[in-house]
Amino acid sequence: MVAINDKKKTGGRLVAMGCTYEPWIALLEQAGWKTQCCYDLRTADAILEEYSPCVCIVDLSNNDFSLNSISQRANKTKQVKWIAIIKKEQLKIDSICQFINNFCVDFFSTPIPSSQLLDTAGHQLGMLEIKSTSLSDVSLQCEIGLYGESKSIKHLRDMVKRVAMTDVNVLLTGEQGVGKELIANTIHNLSKRRNDDITVINCSSLTDDDQRIHFLNPLYNDNSNNTITNGTVLLNGIEELSKLLQLKLLNYLQQPENEKLNEQGVFDVRVITSSSIDLEQAVKNNTFNKELYYRLNVFHVVVPTLRERGADIILLAEYYLQQFSKEYNTLAMHYSEEAKQLLLRYNWPGNVRELINQVKRVSLLNDSNEVNLEHFDLPKKTNLKQSLRTIKDEAEKDVLVTMLEAHKGQVASAAKDLGVSRATMYRLLNKHNIIPDVRYYNGGFATE
Repeated sequence: MVAINDKKKTGGRLVAMGCTYEPWIALLEQAGWKTQCCYDLRTADAILEEYSPCVCIVDLSNNDFSLNSISQRANKTKQVKWIAIIKKEQLKIDSICQFINNFCVDFFSTPIPSSQLLDTAGHQLGMLEIKSTSLSDVSLQCEIGLYGESKSIKHLRDMVKRVAMTDVNVLLTGEQGVGKELIANTIHNLSKRRNDDITVINCSSLTDDDQRIHFLNPLYNDNSNNTITNGTVLLNGIEELSKLLQLKLLNYLQQPENEKLNEQGVFDVRVITSSSIDLEQAVKNNTFNKELYYRLNVFHVVVPTLRERGADIILLAEYYLQQFSKEYNTLAMHYSEEAKQLLLRYNWPGNVRELINQVKRVSLLNDSNEVNLEHFDLPKKTNLKQSLRTIKDEAEKDVLVTMLEAHKGQVASAAKDLGVSRATMYRLLNKHNIIPDVRYYNGGFATE
C-alpha cells in the first residue's frame, strides 16, 4: 500500500493504477515520492480514501479496467489529481477523450517521458497543498463544529467559507451548547491569521479594569507577554459586557486602522463575538449599546441547534464514540438501532455539548462494543409522552392568549369564538395561570 508521506520530506504520495514497475516510478521514488502500484479496483477505493491527497496515475493503454469504473472513482475523489497514460491511437476514442477532459489534469502517451512526468506530478502536488489551505473544500478542513450533511450545516459551512478570508466583524448567535466557539476557531483557522493566536475571553468574567481587554484601548501599554496585538479575539457572551466595556469596544471598532497604535506597534486584531440571547431585543431593552450592536453585526452567523440538524445527530454521535473509545481505551464502537432512534427522538436542549457528554458517558459505562438504550441517561418513551403533552399545553396556551388579545380581554366573547363554555374557558385560563384582565385600550394594553 502507499506509504504515508513524511511531512518533513519534499515528496508526495502517488498511486499507480494498472502500471507495472517502470523506470519513471523509480525516478519518482528517487525524488522522494512514496508510490504504490495497484492492480485491483476493489482495493483502490480504500487506498485513495486513506492516502489522499495524492496523485493517481492510471494506465489506460492496455484496457485492463472498465472506463466507467475508473470514472466513478475519479468522480468521488476530491483530493486526488488524476493523470492518464494512453496510446496515441486512443485519442481517437471518444470515451477516452471524455474521461481525460472530465477528470484528468494531464495525460501522457507511451513511451513515457520520465522527466516531464516527474515535473507534472510535482506541480500537481503543489496544487494539492494550495488546495489544502484554501476554502475549496471547507468540509475537509473545518473543525468538528461544521461536521454533518444536513441542510442547515451545509448553509453554515457556506457562511463560514464566505467570511473566513475577510476581516469583517462576525457575530455568532445560537442557543447555549451549539458550538459557537468551535465555529469561531474554524473561522480563525481558515483565515489569513491562522498562524497567529486566537484568544477566547468570557465576557461574564470581565471587570471594568480587567487587563485582558487592554486591546480595546489602543493607548494602553503593557510590556508583558500577555499583550494582544494581532490574531483573533473571541468575546464569548458579548451581552455580559458592562456599559463601560461596551463603550470601550465601540471606541476601538470606530477608530481608523492607522490609529490603532501603541508603543509596540499596530493593533491588528479581528474581533468575533458570540451571544446566546437576542441582542436586537437587548438593544430595545436598553441593556446593550445600539451602535455597538450594528458595528458587531456586520456578518451575522446563526449556529443551528442540534435538533435542526436531523441525521447529523447520528454522524456526530458516531464520531465522538470513536474518539472517546480511543481516548479511554473502551470497547464501545457502534450504536444499536434502538439507540439511534432514541438519539433522533430526543430534543437535545443542551445541543452538541449535551450530546458530547452523553456519548462520553456511554463510552465509559459500556463493557461491550454496542451501545444500547440502557446506557443513555435520556428520557425513554414514557418521558417522550410527557414532552408531547408539554408541546400540546404550550400550543393551547398560545391559542388562549391570542384569542383574549383578539377580544380585548373579554372572556365571554373569546370563549364563544373558541366554541367552549365560559366555565371551560375559565378552567383553561386557571390551568395556564392566565389572568384575563389585560385588554386593549386606545391601541395599547391596559390593566384593570
